[in-house]
Amino acid sequence: MSHDMKEKTVVIDEALERTGFGKFNIFIIIFSGFVLNNVVLESVGVSFALPVLECDLHLTHKEQGIIGAVSFAGVIASSHFWGFLADTTGRKRIMQPALILGFIVTVFSSLSPNFITFAILRFLNGILLSAGSATIFAYLGEFHCQKHRNRAILCGALISAIVSIFFPIIAWVFINQNWEFHVPFINIVFKPWRSYFLACGLPGFLCGITLFFLPESPKFLLSAGKPEEAIEVLKRMHRINLMNKEPQTEFMITSLLPDADTPMSKMKGVGKDTNLLVYIMQSMWHQTAPLFKREHIRKTFLSSLILYIIFFSAHGVYMWFPYILNNAMLYTEKYEEPKRLCDIIKFVQSGNLTIVEDDNAEVCSMHLEISTYLHTIFLEVIYVSLLLIIMYVIGKLGRKPMLFVILFVCGACGILAFSIQVPLLAIYLFVIELCCGLGITVVNAIVVEIFPTNLRAMAVCISLMIGRIGSVTGSNILGVLIETHCELALYGPSVALIVAGALGFLLPKANNVIKPKDQDNTP
Repeated sequence: MSHDMKEKTVVIDEALERTGFGKFNIFIIIFSGFVLNNVVLESVGVSFALPVLECDLHLTHKEQGIIGAVSFAGVIASSHFWGFLADTTGRKRIMQPALILGFIVTVFSSLSPNFITFAILRFLNGILLSAGSATIFAYLGEFHCQKHRNRAILCGALISAIVSIFFPIIAWVFINQNWEFHVPFINIVFKPWRSYFLACGLPGFLCGITLFFLPESPKFLLSAGKPEEAIEVLKRMHRINLMNKEPQTEFMITSLLPDADTPMSKMKGVGKDTNLLVYIMQSMWHQTAPLFKREHIRKTFLSSLILYIIFFSAHGVYMWFPYILNNAMLYTEKYEEPKRLCDIIKFVQSGNLTIVEDDNAEVCSMHLEISTYLHTIFLEVIYVSLLLIIMYVIGKLGRKPMLFVILFVCGACGILAFSIQVPLLAIYLFVIELCCGLGITVVNAIVVEIFPTNLRAMAVCISLMIGRIGSVTGSNILGVLIETHCELALYGPSVALIVAGALGFLLPKANNVIKPKDQDNTP
């Protein structure tokens, strides 16, 4: 092969590097951050409304646990299917309709008259959230060469974390209001918490609209056997990135070769005599089975187990953070006697702090303590600060040691938080434990690196699907045990985080980009 031909025919990773790093990449990172943020806002944001929902929909602790977990149940139920579709039909093609439909379902859920209707609609919302929750990591990673990929994924998570600082502010603006009005036909009273859910769903709708102006991932297009379309996307990236820096520079690449993790698609179409459902099931099996074979099973098992443990605390336990914090603040306002958090929860639930009117009827508060919002903002600020430190240190320390440090520190702080008798200090230590969600980003960055392109979205979906089972079990276990076996419910996740950090060292190293042999040996 001549020198000119070598210049025009390159591996996809090298082609991505030649597009430069500029405005296009920054926009994709910001967009991905908002998609990630939408997933968290829709699934975890409900935790702010739980104390108010308890009053308006007359929920028990068990039903609150179900509401807190039902979106994750929807994510879990559909992750496998979305992963299959993302790997076979495209990242953008799956995310766009799911984001828009997710907002429509959120609108209907805000009008729910009772627990059953609300739970069903939040479950459907979780199914649609699932499409973006894992696919976005593959989508973001595939617009970047190996040199920038890891940092891009962390930056996307940073954008999500920065926006999350405004979660408590959004909740305060909407929930702690006093207006209400009657909605005819469905016979409900529309209260501020219902508008809060509309606000939570709006970012997803805007992200869905934004996807009309964004292309499909070039790596996916190449793996799907569409190299011409992949080159067009690369040209667009090159033009936007280098528009001001090198306006006269042309993108000279005319042919792409797959790298080590981008095998070309070998999928066949549906035969005339083949049942469509059978074909889909067979295709899903062929897409999933490699993850559980000898080459990948260790990676799949370890990443799934680690994410399960992290999600148990980061989302499952977090669902009860406003509840625990609210109880702690109610206690400290009236009493100075030092108590452990579990003792405070038992004391408050014993009825000593119940608000009563003159006729001795209990009044259910439709507002949250302002300190609940302030401490949650503090949690988000700490999270962002730690993520910035991780982005700076991870290149020097390495992903697996970084994961261990995160989970060990968070687990140790959790153990201390529930052992000491200083409520305010215990809350701050509890906040640090909940920052274990930082580990999710590190694990996802590892998964994107260690699995090939044709299995990447499915691998992320499967590991996140199993991980989110931790969210569901965490939220429900705390709902059942928070009053009767508080110590077991809160100490267990802290110890498990330390174990998960140690398991991270068993994950394999990421594959380096290797050029195909036929290219290296060409004369």
